[in-house]
Amino acid sequence: MKIADGNTQKSLDLGQILDSAALFPPQPCIYYLINFRNEVVYVGQTLNLYTSLLEHRKEGTKFVRFRYFTCDENDLERLERGAIERLDPILNRVSKPRAVSVPGNLSKPFICLKYNITPVAFERLREAFGLQPASSFGNAKYYKPDEVEAWVRRFKGLVLSGRHVLQATPTYLAVGISSRTRQIQLFTK
Repeated sequence: MKIADGNTQKSLDLGQILDSAALFPPQPCIYYLINFRNEVVYVGQTLNLYTSLLEHRKEGTKFVRFRYFTCDENDLERLERGAIERLDPILNRVSKPRAVSVPGNLSKPFICLKYNITPVAFERLREAFGLQPASSFGNAKYYKPDEVEAWVRRFKGLVLSGRHVLQATPTYLAVGISSRTRQIQLFTK
């Protein structure tokens, strides 16, 4: 199903999506993912457009641009359902549902964004500090918010007091905060 090319001021290419986080303050909206043939391949609803687009990108959803329309939070279900019925996007038809977070649980990409942790550091810290997923869907794993909070407090205390060594041999591996990006990341020597 093709989408008309009106209202182009709300269309961005994929490079701009990832470079323009400040353009997308959390707000309820309906969004359309569009492929290179100008076909709508997915219709979704979200309260945070930037996070949803990153999730689609990490899941490997193929799209080259998107369009979104803000609305009242109470209208999200109705508007999304109407758009799906009208456009019949291919990814909304697939019998295998796309990975979604269990209500209340946090995904790895969301945790990395929220706590300013690089994905590689997240994995090593998760292993070192024993954070276990509460649920999973396909390859995606979801963690309980209270366990994540306790986990973050535990290693941030160590990191702020100096680098925390995860592994001394065969190579030195420590966790610290980058002075340039302020992200929690791994350091090797």
